Amino acid sequence: MPQLQKDFSYPDFGLRLMKGLPMLFFGGKDSYTFMHYDIDLANIFHFHFDGKKQCILFDQKQNKHLYKIPHSLITREDIDFSNPDFNKWPALKNAKGFVANLEHGNILYMPEGWWHYMRYITPGFSMSLRAIARHPKNLSKAIYNVFIMRHFDNLMRRLKGQKWIDWKNEQAVIRTNKNLQFRFVLKNK
Repeated sequence: MPQLQKDFSYPDFGLRLMKGLPMLFFGGKDSYTFMHYDIDLANIFHFHFDGKKQCILFDQKQNKHLYKIPHSLITREDIDFSNPDFNKWPALKNAKGFVANLEHGNILYMPEGWWHYMRYITPGFSMSLRAIARHPKNLSKAIYNVFIMRHFDNLMRRLKGQKWIDWKNEQAVIRTNKNLQFRFVLKNK
């Protein structure tokens, strides 16, 4: 609702904020987002206004441990990052990340391209302000994601349907387990 933008002023964080894209998020108790990173690899300032929310964050160096879906910006949707099953998802034991517990008035900065999983501990709402990716590598990846990867994935979903999704989920496990096995072999030499 564009008229809501008149209800606040934009802070100066030293980054040029995309003023046309403020996003409001509302959640009920135990609602969550899948582990993902944003298509535009934006720098995100996440303002939490009400309730309690837990955010789990990983940088892009953790991709090999997160069961990342190929041609996608998410991990396997059946992983509960708030209580992971390490027997089913053993590579997650090697992932190094951060947990932020947000309450009223907290602001979380998420650097460009960071993975995030958000879970509402209680009902609440938040707002995110975004700033365009500053690193040339991330900016070019954002352009690729928006103009190529997204359209390719949508085309494959239309052509192959559930088979495409099943293949991607299978590849996430195969690729992650290969990395896990390679790491195990290197450690044991």
